[in-house]
Amino acid sequence: MKEMPFFPSKGKQIRYPWRLGMRRFFLLLTAVLLCLNLNSSAKAAVKIPSEIRVGILLKVSTVDFQIPKGGKLVSAAGKILWDAVGAAKTLRLTAKNGTISTPNGNLSDCFTVTSGADNSGIIWVNGKQYRGKILLRSAGKVMNVINVLDLEQYLRGVLPKEVHPDWPLESLKAQAVAARSYTLANLNKHAGAKFDLCAGTHCQVYGGKSAEHSRTNKAVEETAGTVATYNGKAIAALYHASSGGHTECSSNVWDWDVPYLRGVADLDPSPHSYWYKVMSASEMEEAFRRNGYPLGRIAQIIPSKTGTSGRIASCMLIGEHGQVELTGEKVRTVLSLRSTFFTIEWEQTPPSRGPLAISTGMEDLASALSASAS
Repeated sequence: MKEMPFFPSKGKQIRYPWRLGMRRFFLLLTAVLLCLNLNSSAKAAVKIPSEIRVGILLKVSTVDFQIPKGGKLVSAAGKILWDAVGAAKTLRLTAKNGTISTPNGNLSDCFTVTSGADNSGIIWVNGKQYRGKILLRSAGKVMNVINVLDLEQYLRGVLPKEVHPDWPLESLKAQAVAARSYTLANLNKHAGAKFDLCAGTHCQVYGGKSAEHSRTNKAVEETAGTVATYNGKAIAALYHASSGGHTECSSNVWDWDVPYLRGVADLDPSPHSYWYKVMSASEMEEAFRRNGYPLGRIAQIIPSKTGTSGRIASCMLIGEHGQVELTGEKVRTVLSLRSTFFTIEWEQTPPSRGPLAISTGMEDLASALSASAS
């Protein structure tokens, strides 16, 4: 299985067993941010927590720290186990058998590393700098490393990982409002692991102080506390790197519907808007089997419902051992596709198989199911 960029303008067609042409999908934050009046009333609309918890290292067995002067290592019981009184100190913590141990043998299922008075210093974690304090929680044989800090400090480490610092300042400020709003709308997204957000693309990419840039810091400062809201709550300010030319309504992706996330045309000159993935029929069938759909040899994959943009909302898979209707998101996950904005083309038709049906209408689906049953 391999992935490669798709450049239709070059006019060259390459033949493979399967080609799945698609466009990368994210939701577009609509004009609400462009029209947002950045004033004190917007800042007062949503309650902002004093600190947030960000999972920066998950399920690791060891972690190395450099604690600044005045920093401390504190046990869950509040006992100071390590104190960088005279100068910065380094230490390694290790997870084992449901506990976390220090170099001198202290054990606990939870430790806190502070960064000096009022946690105003900088802590080095595996070679990267972080503001605030660090919380370590045992997770069985491993541990989670959590950065606990002020929201505005957190955003300083988010913006340069999500946008380019050289963008116009007003664009950076719009991104700051989007990231702040997204954060507040998604607090406790990882509540089961006892933190709010992770540091990867599942939430927002966060690089700590090491990632900060003066221009993105300025954007955060100039929009401090400003949040985009709907009905008094922070909006789910989803943003994208490439829309593929058209965004999608939230109701066609998740089980919730909001008026500020609507499918609209979006001029997208990104070279990553169009791409394709190549896989053999047997690879595809094995992927579905591993995920609980043992359909055998699949003859047809037929879109049964599409969204506003044309993305696949659901489709019918017809195989030698039965048929099943799956959401486009499920198909995307099973086949490791970049989005639900895809088409499927049969490039080579073995004598033992019929051609793959590509259709978007309910009449075509009914005809295919009727033919399959006969």
